[in-house]
Amino acid sequence: MLDGSRLPGGAETVLFEQKNKAARGHRARAPKRTAAALVATLSIAACATSPPVQEMSDAREAIAAAEQASADEFAPGPLNDARRFLETAEQLLREEAYGAARINAIRARNRAVQALEASQQAAERAED
Repeated sequence: MLDGSRLPGGAETVLFEQKNKAARGHRARAPKRTAAALVATLSIAACATSPPVQEMSDAREAIAAAEQASADEFAPGPLNDARRFLETAEQLLREEAYGAARINAIRARNRAVQALEASQQAAERAED
């Protein structure tokens, strides 16, 4: 076929049909890929535009747990950081800056967990 001659025994027809079938399969998958990309984009956008209710709740619970574990005494730095992050998240939530509020709520939870762990370790050392 490279030299311009025809393929023997109907092979040219078979090759043509295979190319058409491959092209049809590609066109059939394209809408599915587009739909999947659209769903993924909308899911991400929904996360960024919806209030971070769960993240705020998680941060508050982590701070409360750290406070109950005497983090004010054993890990005041991380606990105060957590409180500041939560305060910032609450302000951003009021301003409907949900993406930034979510990030600050997650930071608050993480710092509160650090304070809780440090407090628990300090309490264990005090028992020994």
